[in-house]
Amino acid sequence: MAESNLVAAVTAAQLRRAAAVLGLSEQAYARAVELAGLSLDARAWTRGADRLLLAFGVMAVLAGITAFFAYNWAGLHKFAKFGLIEAGIVAAVAGTAWRGIDSAAGRGALFAAAFLVGVLFAIYGQVYQTGADPYGLFIAWAVLIAAWVVIGRQAGLWMLLLVLVNLSVILYWTQVLRPDSLAQLGQLLGPLAGLFGAVTDGGLASLVVILNAGALVVWEYFARRGVPWMQGRWWPRIVAVLTLIVVVSGSLFYIFDIRFGARDSWLILSGPVLFFAFAAASLWYYQFRQTDLFSLTATLLGGIVVITAILGRGMSWSGPGDALLLALLVIGQTAGAAYWVRQVAERPREA
Repeated sequence: MAESNLVAAVTAAQLRRAAAVLGLSEQAYARAVELAGLSLDARAWTRGADRLLLAFGVMAVLAGITAFFAYNWAGLHKFAKFGLIEAGIVAAVAGTAWRGIDSAAGRGALFAAAFLVGVLFAIYGQVYQTGADPYGLFIAWAVLIAAWVVIGRQAGLWMLLLVLVNLSVILYWTQVLRPDSLAQLGQLLGPLAGLFGAVTDGGLASLVVILNAGALVVWEYFARRGVPWMQGRWWPRIVAVLTLIVVVSGSLFYIFDIRFGARDSWLILSGPVLFFAFAAASLWYYQFRQTDLFSLTATLLGGIVVITAILGRGMSWSGPGDALLLALLVIGQTAGAAYWVRQVAERPREA
């Protein structure tokens, strides 16, 4: 049993590093991949398709439940609304207990239960019209599902919790700390003004970047420590890309001096300084500590965008020659980034 658990915890990256150190031949490496259960045979493809379809099925059911309450809102008594959604939560938790918390079906059911808690809060807010600020809804939602997130040991629940924390921070900033910073945008964009403020307001953008970068660091730390359920790469890749989007967008607004939100906060770090700090850490880690070509490529792409913006901002634009020069610089940066990624991909991994 101990041997099977050890094999199950082996990842493709670890196996590549071991093969490079031991000098395994291609045949021996292929056999090791097969024994570790990492080969993409018919069973692996079937298992992957089952999980993908299960994820889409869970999301479709949750969307259907939400649409059901929205469409039949006027025709349902308030106790029927609460009873139906609470019955759905109980059924989802019972499904998790029945199929097992570590099974694919059990994980899907637990995620559904956590999501339905948010629907329950939305129904409560609409029925009783408490007048509470929306950020309170997301904070309460995050607190109530925190125990499920911890015991669930799945990336989907942690992603949901991180989204709720981000929304709480954004809404609290735009509704309580800086309610007037996005007043004009609020008239145009409505609720989307808060999300737009995450990249236009220097202080808010800094908080969002620091929050998500911190979550990424914690995840990578425990993943490197060998926590089995954190070995998947989709969670850190999504968080890294979203963090890059915020910090790159904030950098562009800073470079071109587009002022939507307040910029007099001590948290004004969302410009190029914060970007280059995050990019430097990502390039070092995903090149030398945890080889991840996707995250490395995304970081380099963000670097090309920011550097090109800085160069374009500093040009005089006196003629078409400036545009041609900027295009040549973009081509040069792209070629350099492609060469860098290729060198990392071909470099032998050390144990």
